[in-house]
Amino acid sequence: MTRVPHEATAQRPRWDDVPAAVRALVERRAGSPVVAATSRDAGFTPACASRLRCADGTTLFVKALDTVAHPHLAGSYAQEAAVAALLPATVPAPRLRWAQLVDGWQVLAFDDVPSRTPVRPWRPAELDAALATLTAAAEALTPAPDGLDLPTVADLDDQLSTWRGLASGTLDTALVPAAWRDRVPELATLEARVGQACAGSTAVHFDVRDDNLLLADDGRVLVCDWSWMVVGAPWVDTVGLLVGAHGDGLDAEGLLAAHPLTRDAPAADVDAFLVALAGYFVEASARPEVDTSPYLRTHQRWYRDATLTWLAERLPHTR
Repeated sequence: MTRVPHEATAQRPRWDDVPAAVRALVERRAGSPVVAATSRDAGFTPACASRLRCADGTTLFVKALDTVAHPHLAGSYAQEAAVAALLPATVPAPRLRWAQLVDGWQVLAFDDVPSRTPVRPWRPAELDAALATLTAAAEALTPAPDGLDLPTVADLDDQLSTWRGLASGTLDTALVPAAWRDRVPELATLEARVGQACAGSTAVHFDVRDDNLLLADDGRVLVCDWSWMVVGAPWVDTVGLLVGAHGDGLDAEGLLAAHPLTRDAPAADVDAFLVALAGYFVEASARPEVDTSPYLRTHQRWYRDATLTWLAERLPHTR
């Protein structure tokens, strides 16, 4: 089980904490004063994320990031706004109403969807519903929408090169759990294939986790936080989500074999992607702690271990 309080991982400013200029902008564009606000505390970034109810009864969900205080996140929030504005209506995602920068704060306003995030450890029925949603998303996003300048998985090779850095001596093998240190050359070879293995024409979310999914009260499952969209194989998001399922003790291999997006995916390609993910988490989880996101490294270490334990089961079959 994870050691992360999934609904309380983020240290976010509340609605009353954001500058008056941000609150005035939202009320002006909503056309009514905000009379109630409920903060969402899942996730790992220090932005305000609040469900707002206005005096006229309308509701909306607002994210607001201080880009001056957190310049390293400014690009991801701007990218989320650009992507969300161009998502086809058939994509199962909250609709973006508008986005605007005011006094150094990036503000995004979405349709409010009464919902909750999935329970962890994963409940099989909720996981099945989430996996079905990824099928619908892949269908709606193949080919990738016009108007978006998206990278491919191959374009992210420098961010998915941990094992090669370890093999070349650029990175210290002390980062690696002891049981895997002798296998660094093997993993580096597999990782080098990730761009080719994940090539495709589908716009994929590339960061699907339980805290980026909403189980709506009306029965829908929606995918949110589209900051890292890339063009790749349609099965990428399904494999990424199943890492968490494997870590929670569910039969990820059985789900992989049954799911329409992954059952025909070449095993060696899935392995290359999992190896690259594991490498990313090996390196990221060893970085210094982040004051504004106290559970981030714990989260990354859990995903490191979940990915590596899945690989331990898979790699003997592809040697």
